Order: sequence, then structure tokens, then C-alpha cells
Amino acid sequence: MKNLMIGITMLLCPFFKAQYGSDKDWKIIGIIISTRIEATSIDNKSFFSFGPKIPINENNYVSFRGHFNWWDLPDRKLIVIPELDYFRKVASFEGDKNVIKYLYAGAGITPNAVSPKFGVNFFYLFSAELGYNFEYKTYKHFPTEGFRFSFGINLVY
Repeated sequence: MKNLMIGITMLLCPFFKAQYGSDKDWKIIGIIISTRIEATSIDNKSFFSFGPKIPINENNYVSFRGHFNWWDLPDRKLIVIPELDYFRKVASFEGDKNVIKYLYAGAGITPNAVSPKFGVNFFYLFSAELGYNFEYKTYKHFPTEGFRFSFGINLVY
């Protein structure tokens, strides 16, 4: 059943962009469905992450996402780490034959850490990010300083 749902979602993603159009009434709906779903690894912990990616203009984006973990600590059912990100496209590669569509750089801030990041967007729907978390305040459940990697699906590019 899970594979069926993933397959249906992948098939319907291009229709989200087609429905978005250029009408200003669809702008708020576009922000709501411009969600990025990710698997994130921070140091030796893994998280399920999702949140909207909101365009400021053609080359700048702001993202607010939550990192969710409910399996690493036996005494706590759900851990949520919010993160506010800023991204800027540093290179674009147009054309149908290019797998990589653009490269971007950015930074994110959580209540406990700051992380510079570098990312790659390919096939418009997928993105991969690499960065490093610098903790300025130790997280109360476990340390989050260290390298981070995330792989995600963009519902709308």
C-alpha cells in the first residue's frame, strides 16, 4: 500500500504545477502545496522532515520545515526541531537533457544550531543537500552538531 501511495504521488506531482498557473488567486495555494518532503541525517540521527519552500523571487527562497524523530529515544515519543532556511540559486542549467537543474547555497537556523548548506536540484522534483550543523546551544536530548545530509522530493518546483 505504501508503494502504491508513493507511486500515485509521483504521478500526480506534475499536475500540481499545471494547476498552479499564473493566476494570483492560486498564489496562496501554491505556497501551501510547495512542500518539500525529506529524509535528513544530522550527525548520527535521522529525521523525517517536511515544510514549504516559498519563493521570494526567481533566485531566492525561504523555507520553514520541521525535523521529526520518534524512534531514537525510548522515553520520548516525538521530537520536533523547527528550522528556518534561506536559499539562493547559484547556477541554473536549462535544457531538457540536463539532469541537474540548478545548484543552490543557503543557511538554516534552529533553536540550537546554525548550518550552512549546499544543494543540488535535479529533475526539478528531487533535491539533495549537504551541510554542517554548528551548535550554539546543546540540544537537551542529544547533540546535533556535525555533518548533515538530506534527500527530498519537491512537490512543486
